[in-house]
Amino acid sequence: MEMIPPSIPILMIGLNHKVAPVEVRERLAFGPERVSSVLHELMGEEDSEGRLIEEAVLLSTCNRTEIYVHACDGARAESELREFFARHASLSVDRLRTMEYFLRGEDAALHLMQVSAGLDSLILGEGEVLGQVRSASEMAQAAGASGPMLSALFRYALQAGKRARTETPLGQGNISVAGVVVELAEQVFGPLKDRTALLIGAGKISSITARALVKAGLRCILIANRTYERAQKLAKSLDGTVVHFDALEDTLTQADIVICSTGAPHVVLHADAVSRAQQARHGRPLLIADLAVPRDADPQIASIPGVRLTNIDDLGVAARTCHSPTASVCQAVEEIAHQELEDFCRWVNARRCAPLIEALYQKAETIYQAEVAQTLRRLGPLTPHQEHLVQALGKSIIGKLLHEPVTCLHELPREQDISTYVEVVQRLYGIR
Repeated sequence: MEMIPPSIPILMIGLNHKVAPVEVRERLAFGPERVSSVLHELMGEEDSEGRLIEEAVLLSTCNRTEIYVHACDGARAESELREFFARHASLSVDRLRTMEYFLRGEDAALHLMQVSAGLDSLILGEGEVLGQVRSASEMAQAAGASGPMLSALFRYALQAGKRARTETPLGQGNISVAGVVVELAEQVFGPLKDRTALLIGAGKISSITARALVKAGLRCILIANRTYERAQKLAKSLDGTVVHFDALEDTLTQADIVICSTGAPHVVLHADAVSRAQQARHGRPLLIADLAVPRDADPQIASIPGVRLTNIDDLGVAARTCHSPTASVCQAVEEIAHQELEDFCRWVNARRCAPLIEALYQKAETIYQAEVAQTLRRLGPLTPHQEHLVQALGKSIIGKLLHEPVTCLHELPREQDISTYVEVVQRLYGIR
């Protein structure tokens, strides 16, 4: 089995909208409240040999679930990651292999740069993924699962995402899932000024989509949420109306557009309820946009006459058809991703050489202290200024003598195995 390249001891396993349908991705959707426990389950208990997986970060969104880990025993960690993913997906390891992607070393690091830059999104260039990458890193740090290696990786990835959006036109059209929902609603109904939208869920995605609909001319917003106070807060900001969650079926008769995004682990909008509401609506068109993963709306709703059901994957197809950035823009963003990868690799090399560099300076400091002390004794009484000059001379010699070897160690080619360099430097300077 292929081992992780020694320069970048990182592995990544993932599923996204490109390789797995929403009905599979929803099995591996982890809400923020579960991230800490999932990371602790993955890393396991520390034993006398330490942990197999030293660091871990979980990136879980509507479009992807990816786990990044720092582990020096690549073969064992790979097996553990595959089994962990399969267990949570309720699929066999072999079945999951047909959909997952598994990346190692620099390939894993580059993939995260591309994700953060918006090159791997359902809607290329959308801005929300940058915040999701940041949140994933912060939650892993809060859980005590992310250490120096993955913290640095995500730091460089966030830099790639920021640069992609400031140095290129990617994302300047402000295309998002919410924008695609508006376009679809206008295709179905025409002008939205006399239409009513029902939000099932009062979270961030619902809020963003509702604001996009209002901006497009829609005036009536109904909001249903399990937590009534949260629905009230959103209604106040949108000049909307709160409806009771338990009265969804009655409220459906008033709505033309339904936006589902609750974060619930199960269906909340059932086909029989929609069917009864549609009868009371006398067949008037009804658009239901299910933006949740796991899905909120029963897929059987799509078979009800007069109802158009679209999910997150359908919206992505529509967006890519109409709003894909040019090849030259994507190429410019790709170059940024590779530049940030280079910077990360240099950081890794410097980190791997840090113990040797520290040992070099410690040995030089020991020699400096002994030689300066001996010199000062031989010179006899000196003024404080003269003593300072002698000490400064020793410090200057250390700095000039070690500058080139230390710079060389920092700039070693990342594909090189540094063990040979370390051994040579240790022998040359008598470091044990």
